[in-house]
Amino acid sequence: MKGRRIEKGPPERSATAREALLGVLREGTFSMRELSQRASLSEREVAEHLPHLERSLRAHGERLVVEAARCLACNFDFSRRARFAPPSRCPACKSERIASPRFRVERDD
Repeated sequence: MKGRRIEKGPPERSATAREALLGVLREGTFSMRELSQRASLSEREVAEHLPHLERSLRAHGERLVVEAARCLACNFDFSRRARFAPPSRCPACKSERIASPRFRVERDD
């Protein structure tokens, strides 16, 4: 078997990406960057999984709570924004200094 290389793939996960993300969300309130680091996913992947996770949580009597992003320059609130990804700039003052939205899971009672 000389000359034959055994290639390793990525390390196997014990949980799916959504399960890992849900586990992190149940620990507290986190920004998109913090979620990506703790769940070992890219920020883009986190943004793609959140809408699906939100629907799944509703079916189990829980909900995804989103603390809206806001402009650090003029304090504009992005609470009406439907997308989970943080905005790139403020529509009011055009500043790019935006505080990222924060996410957590709460039980519906």
